[in-house]
Amino acid sequence: MASKKSTNSNTPRLRLTVRHALADLYVLLMFTFFPIFLSSFYSAARRDKFWVFLLLTGIAGVSVGIISIVDAFSKNSTYNQKLNTYRDPFKISVTDIAFAAFVGISVISSLTSGRLGHCMMGLSESNSGRNMGLITIALLFAGYMVISRFFFFKKYVFYGIFAGITVVSLLAIINYYYMDPLGIFEAYKNSSNYETVLKDFTSTIGNKNYLSAFICVALPFSLGVALTSNNLVMKIIAYTSTGIQFMGLIVATSDGGFLGFLFMLAFLFVMLSRNPKMLSKYFFALAIMGASAKILRLFDVIMKENSKGYSSFSALFLRGPLSYILIVICAALAVIMYFVSKKTQNKLFPKPVMFIVLGIMVLGIVGIIALIVNYTFINTEEALTGFKRFFRFDEYWGTHRGYFWIRTFDVFKDNMNFWQKLFGTGPDTYFYAFKSFFPELSKKFGESSTNSAHNVYLNNLVTHGILGLAAYLTLVISSVVLTVKRAKFNPIALVCLCVIVTYAAQDFVNIANAVNTPLYFIFIALSEATLLKANSSEHLAVEKY
Repeated sequence: MASKKSTNSNTPRLRLTVRHALADLYVLLMFTFFPIFLSSFYSAARRDKFWVFLLLTGIAGVSVGIISIVDAFSKNSTYNQKLNTYRDPFKISVTDIAFAAFVGISVISSLTSGRLGHCMMGLSESNSGRNMGLITIALLFAGYMVISRFFFFKKYVFYGIFAGITVVSLLAIINYYYMDPLGIFEAYKNSSNYETVLKDFTSTIGNKNYLSAFICVALPFSLGVALTSNNLVMKIIAYTSTGIQFMGLIVATSDGGFLGFLFMLAFLFVMLSRNPKMLSKYFFALAIMGASAKILRLFDVIMKENSKGYSSFSALFLRGPLSYILIVICAALAVIMYFVSKKTQNKLFPKPVMFIVLGIMVLGIVGIIALIVNYTFINTEEALTGFKRFFRFDEYWGTHRGYFWIRTFDVFKDNMNFWQKLFGTGPDTYFYAFKSFFPELSKKFGESSTNSAHNVYLNNLVTHGILGLAAYLTLVISSVVLTVKRAKFNPIALVCLCVIVTYAAQDFVNIANAVNTPLYFIFIALSEATLLKANSSEHLAVEKY
């Protein structure tokens, strides 16, 4: 049967301390002030987020660090008490070690790069970097340590996150129909790049790829809370936000966002497959997202389709009979699973059910791989359109991401010495590593330069080497594995897991940046914070699955 034990039932309630309050305030500001702040419209969007992140993280890290040092030498140290009011800061996990190793490798890579100045900041003014240098990496680790050791789970923080992501997504939806309530587009009206800004930039985030990455944090967070919350107000907010974030995903028109989203849905389906009550919530959430797409379609009609246009995935959920069929199927399954859970008194399905579902997912993946092999190596002459185009991997795949990936391996194989293969060319130095291919890039695709492989993992292979990539993969994979284990008993871990899995998947086709990567690592830190001996999560359900 489903376990409904409160996380506070066998342990005393935590006492809120200054460090807890600082960690909570930091998370709150990173999801409210950070994504909304702009100093001079889009021309400085990335720079603005970079400096706000540095300022907020620096203040939080230094403040918590000083208080912790003072506390450690105090006679009444909370660490020396039997009942700590925070997670033991000296208890180390695999994720901690991997993250520390990644920072250490970043330091070595920077010192030996020959471009220490650039590696420190990840310069963006000359388009040679994305502000993902050593300072950003070090502060990501500082923020991770503050949150993982001292975050105190309170409802007002969750409400604040919902407020921030809702503002960003609603602005994106409004902007998508060329409405400009903040006057940002108007500021570029007389500039030479007005059309580019109008088409590619949105909300207060920056370009549409940044919006897509933001939604890959916001949507899984909303869905995770919707699945786990037992508080009526929180549930209503979560389901509403899930619909809004799905509309945001559609207007972002980024296939990378849908990649992360669909991978998360498959991952969750396997995890929840034995629990009919959770499956009911899962399918209900899918029906909500489908209905929200139809609301967006209504906007299309009202605005006479005066929008920026849709990608193949976006159009799939907006138009055609299939989208309506999916809504009906999901709503029906939600009702069926609800009555099944009532009839069985929330008993779990037998274990073989999960293995059957997992087997189906594996067969699906094998089928996709088979199609890619067929259209890439066997049936190479057939012209592919629509969704079929994803099954032929060549230089033109994914808005020529295929070209970047293929040439990235060439860079690693031919242009990097043994030391660089181990430690990389330096944080955020992909621009310089790829420079020899700029003429070819310009000739084939009309782009004069690039500062990213458009794949976070391949990018790390070049900038941080084999050791850096291994540390980064260990960091992400260990976070997922440990969070899966905690999610069986702690609902907040399931919320974090939704975000981590989604963002890690979209990272295969996207770019690490100072706008969204900090938000991703906040949830990795929050997953570690579920190691707290107790927390204030009584507003969420605890389901066993």
